[in-house]
Amino acid sequence: MEEKKRIKVNFFELSAAFELNFIGNTPYLDTETGEVIWVTDETRRDLEELWEEIPEDAEPIAALESYLAQSDAFRDWQREELLNAARVEVEFGSRYLSIDPEPYSDYNDMESFVWTLKEDRLAERFARAIQGRGAFRRFKDLLARHPQIEQAWYDFQAKQIEARMRSWLSNYEIEPVD
Repeated sequence: MEEKKRIKVNFFELSAAFELNFIGNTPYLDTETGEVIWVTDETRRDLEELWEEIPEDAEPIAALESYLAQSDAFRDWQREELLNAARVEVEFGSRYLSIDPEPYSDYNDMESFVWTLKEDRLAERFARAIQGRGAFRRFKDLLARHPQIEQAWYDFQAKQIEARMRSWLSNYEIEPVD
């Protein structure tokens, strides 16, 4: 059996990548540093235009760094985003892994949480709240009226996200280290 790759993972960043799913903003795990790199669709489009300026026989990252250093068209943060996007593109699959949260995991967490509630009447109210359109808003509104349950929800949700992160890392043969 192959030994797992041991890396120091930034769980705070990884948790955000699993929890927040923004259209047009894709997270990647850097399997060398353990950092999460976010690449926007806009940065990808800018990078595609920049690749046309780079000779095909050049080492892509070094050539892009050189081009960006000579250009005054970008701010420092844009240069960094473009270089990160280029690294992700060039080393995708070997160094960078796409972080794709499980579909409906946030809703499934709410549904699972409801059935952990001890008081039947309250569990029924929460179960009705998560049905149909507006389920997330109704769930949050009901939580706000029950602070003791609200904290239990956040604890439950954090454990669910951590379990998904650890499972995801394990699927890629990655062992997180402190």
